Amino acid sequence: MKQKYKTLAIVGRPNVGKSTLFNRLLKERKSIVDDLPGVTRDRIYADIVWNGKGITLVDTGGLIDELEGTENEITQGVKKQVYSAVEEADFVIFVVDGKSGLTAQDSNIAKELRKVKNKKKVFLAVNKIDTDKQLDLIHDFHSIGLGEPYAISALAGSMGLADILDEIANASGSEKVPEKEPIKICIVGKPNVGKSSFLNCLTGENRAIVTPVPGTTRDCIDSKVTVNGEDFILVDTAGLRRKSKVSTNIERFATTRTIAAIEKSDIVVFMVDINEEITDQDQKIANVVKRRNKASIIVGNKWDLIEDKSSTKMNSIEEYILAKLHFINYSKILFTSVTERKNTAKIWEIIKEVYKNYEQRVSTSKLNKTIEDIVLATSPPTKKGKSLKIYYATQANNKPPEIVLFVNDAEIANEQYERFLEKEIRKCFDLTGSPIKLIMRNKKK
Repeated sequence: MKQKYKTLAIVGRPNVGKSTLFNRLLKERKSIVDDLPGVTRDRIYADIVWNGKGITLVDTGGLIDELEGTENEITQGVKKQVYSAVEEADFVIFVVDGKSGLTAQDSNIAKELRKVKNKKKVFLAVNKIDTDKQLDLIHDFHSIGLGEPYAISALAGSMGLADILDEIANASGSEKVPEKEPIKICIVGKPNVGKSSFLNCLTGENRAIVTPVPGTTRDCIDSKVTVNGEDFILVDTAGLRRKSKVSTNIERFATTRTIAAIEKSDIVVFMVDINEEITDQDQKIANVVKRRNKASIIVGNKWDLIEDKSSTKMNSIEEYILAKLHFINYSKILFTSVTERKNTAKIWEIIKEVYKNYEQRVSTSKLNKTIEDIVLATSPPTKKGKSLKIYYATQANNKPPEIVLFVNDAEIANEQYERFLEKEIRKCFDLTGSPIKLIMRNKKK
C-alpha cells in the first residue's frame, strides 16, 4: 500500500521557470524547457516523494493575453487547462520572475488565484533568486495579496523550495490506496488523426487541448482514468511526423519523448484516419511499436465520413490496414467516430482483453505439443544440408510472451521461418493484440 498523493499545480505566465521547476522536482527532463513562450500547453503530470510523502506535480501552460488569429484558440485552451489544474489541485505554486519584477499579467493571475486561496493553499514563489544578494527582489510581490513570498531558484534549488515541499508533505494525509499498477496506454499516430479528441472521450473531460492545428499537442499528457473500479493511465502524445518535417528542437524533443512513451507503456493505441491511405510514416510508427514489443490496438477513426458503412466495406478496410501495417497485423481493430463519440467506450473491454493476452503464460506441455505438431506438419528449414531441430520450448517471460526454442543450430532458422512459427502458434493460443517474442537458443551438449 502507498499513500494517496496530494496534487500540486504549478502556474504562472510564460518564461518564469515553471517547467524548469517541474523538472528540478522530478529530477528528469519530462517537460519541455525552451526559451520560446507558450511551449507547455497541456497539463503534464508526474509523481515525486518528499520526506516520505507522495506529491503529484502538474505542470501547466503559461497564461498569456489573447492573441489574434489561429493561436487565439490555443491561448484560450491553455487558460482553461491552467484553471482546471488549479481547481483539481490540493495546492498551487504561483511562479513569478524575480528578475523581471511584478508585471500586469502577474497581477491578473494573482486576482484569479485570490478567489481560491480560502479553499487551498497558494504558494507565491519568486523564481530566479539564485544568490542571497537577490533576496530584496521579492519585496515587490508582497502587494499582490497572496501572503509571504518564497524566494526560490528552480535552476539551482533553494531553501524556499524545500520549505514549500515541507509544508505540503506535512499536510499530506495517510489514506491508503491499492498498490496495483494500472495498465498504461499510449495513444500514438500522425498529427490530426484525432488522438486528443479520443483521449477526451475516454477521460470524460477536456484534459487535452483539441484544435484543428496540426501539432497542437507537444507534450505527453498522463491522464488517470478509473473505469468500473479499475485504474488506467492514458498518455496522449505529440503526432509523429516525418523527420524531414521535424523542423524545430521542440518537435524533435516531442518525437523522441513519444517514442519513450511507447517504451514505457503496456498497450499502444495506434490511431489512423480510415479516409486516408496508410503512409510510410504510419508503417514506421508501427515498426517502432513492434520493435518495442508492445501490445497494440488499431483505432480506425473518422468512420462517420465513410459513405458505404456495410460489413463488406468494413472488412475491406480492415484487411487493407492490417496488410499495410503488417508489423503489428496481430492487433485488434476498432472503428470509431470520435466526433460523434461512437464506439469509443468499447476500447476498455478491448484493452483488458489485449492486456490479458499480453501477460498470458502458456503451459509448457501445451506449448511443446503445439511446436511438435507444427514440426510434423511442416519440416523446419535446412542450411548447407543441415536441418533445424527443435528439441523443446518454454515460455521465459511475459509482457510480451517470450518463447525460447532450444535447437541444434540457431543460425539455420531464418526470419521467414520465425514468422511462420509465430503464425502457427497464434492459431493455437489467443494472443490477439500481443506480440510474440521468439528466441532460438542452441541446446548445450
